[in-house]
Amino acid sequence: MIRLGTGLLSTADGQSRLLVGSEPVSLLLVLTAAVVGMGVAFLVWLHRDRPGAPPLAVFVTTASLWSMAEGLELAAAGFGEMRALAQAELILSTVIPLAWLVTVLEYTGRGEWLTRRRLAGLLVEPLLVTVLVVTARRHALVWQSTGTTVFGNTSVFAPTYGIAFWAHLAYSLALVVVGGVLLGRLLVRSNRLHRWQSTALLGAIAVPMIVHALFVLDALDVVTSGFDPSSLGYVAAGIVLAVGILQRELFDIGPVTREIGREVVLAEMNDRVLILDGEGRIVDANRAAETLFEGSRDDVLGNTLATVLPDLATALPDTPTEGRLELPLESEGEVRYYDVRIAGLSRAYGVLSGQVVSLRDVTERRQREQQLDVLNRLLRHNLRNDLNVVRGNAELLGAAVSGEEHDRIDRITSTTDDLVATSDKIGQIADAVERDERSPIELCSELDAVVRDVEPRFPDGTVTVDCPEPLTVTAGSSLWTALEELLDNALRHGGDAPTVTVRVAENVADRQVRLDVIDDGPGIDEAEIAAVTSGEETALHHASGVGLWLVTWVVRGYGGTIDFAVEDGTTVTVRLPRADGSLSLDDATPSVTE
Repeated sequence: MIRLGTGLLSTADGQSRLLVGSEPVSLLLVLTAAVVGMGVAFLVWLHRDRPGAPPLAVFVTTASLWSMAEGLELAAAGFGEMRALAQAELILSTVIPLAWLVTVLEYTGRGEWLTRRRLAGLLVEPLLVTVLVVTARRHALVWQSTGTTVFGNTSVFAPTYGIAFWAHLAYSLALVVVGGVLLGRLLVRSNRLHRWQSTALLGAIAVPMIVHALFVLDALDVVTSGFDPSSLGYVAAGIVLAVGILQRELFDIGPVTREIGREVVLAEMNDRVLILDGEGRIVDANRAAETLFEGSRDDVLGNTLATVLPDLATALPDTPTEGRLELPLESEGEVRYYDVRIAGLSRAYGVLSGQVVSLRDVTERRQREQQLDVLNRLLRHNLRNDLNVVRGNAELLGAAVSGEEHDRIDRITSTTDDLVATSDKIGQIADAVERDERSPIELCSELDAVVRDVEPRFPDGTVTVDCPEPLTVTAGSSLWTALEELLDNALRHGGDAPTVTVRVAENVADRQVRLDVIDDGPGIDEAEIAAVTSGEETALHHASGVGLWLVTWVVRGYGGTIDFAVEDGTTVTVRLPRADGSLSLDDATPSVTE
């Protein structure tokens, strides 16, 4: 439909006035808009497996048909043809806002909201407008009056709009605003990529719809001379969409996957998660959190945390800041211990608006730690004391016997000493786990000191250290224990005159320092290595001592790795993070090469 402010206007009552226009240029523009729009619709359809693509294809196709109908209206010769094309344009305009809203709902991950009943409700207005447009000759609800106007060298349809048209325009704008609000929320919460996507979608509908609304309100007559520029708005929308599609970002990396993924993660987590608003009310909770309540999750939503879980509410800080604590909570007569973590929720400009509270059940872990602590103390103290008693009596008995019986006494004494040494190593492991703190350590100096301490124990052994430059690693006091154990093990099992070579080098690319301990002995037994590399003791794979476990736990605790290569001796390779490097190798698994 065309509305002009100047030119020759012929209306139903025979009145006319002078108008000026450029029909060939306008015809070219609207037909170009139609062609570009259909091309964009085709590109969108090629990506129809992406969230929001099918309804967006409908949206762009309908907009293109609208532009094409407007171009045909400019070229039409008779009043009846112009009126029919204007009716087609108005009917097509009922599809665009609804297709837009469905596109936004699918794109933002809210497609499940559009049930059949709700879709039927949204279709009532387009169907009603279609009926009114088809029967427009019998009433004045859509057009109060109709006529033609001269635009360039042609006549075009020029109606006066009725109340049904204005109601349709208001409904269309309402749907656009709803979609805009959903995209606006996504803009605030999204990263840079999704902000660009949301802005592109929002601009694709906002520009032509706003332009069309201003046109029918006669706000653009001075600029457009009465020509409807809505089609040009769709050309701009097509360009924006085409850019997004050709860059493979608009539909390939949609936020719906991220939103659904977050919901699934939250729903399937074993941790209990509560979301609180600024007043301490529970606004959401996952399924796991229902174990904390007496009723269901829906029963507690909207209630304050102090009402539902007073002990937890009392333990939380007064202000919504990040924090962590351990808290016992009673549920169904059973006390469970939880590792509680608190994170603040921020609005724009950093204003805190609530908290996310997650609770991880650590009851079993806490019990295991207590059991291990008791067993450790028994092994380190009670058993050690009893072994000292056994050794003392064996020495007394050895003084009273001779010959073969004395050899047996020596065997008892040697075995007792080994068990005491194992007890000491277990104590060292416990200390390394409980109290060790990381700090920069100059590895070459530390290694030289360990060699000076170990060499006197093996007078027939030779240790060669190749450490060309000072290298600083991130470690703690237990590093000495690990290095000592590596050298002791290599010299002890290296034969009558063992030779051990230690090489230290820097791996610049990985921000690591590599330490190789190479011996010429028979090699570490496969069962020993298998137990350490698998991370557990089994009936088939178990270590005869705790030395390798001690080294492995210490190295991995510092974010390093340990590897074993058995060939003409054993090479143990330890990699530790440089003091200025990354600790991302934590929990790496040892490997073995034969």
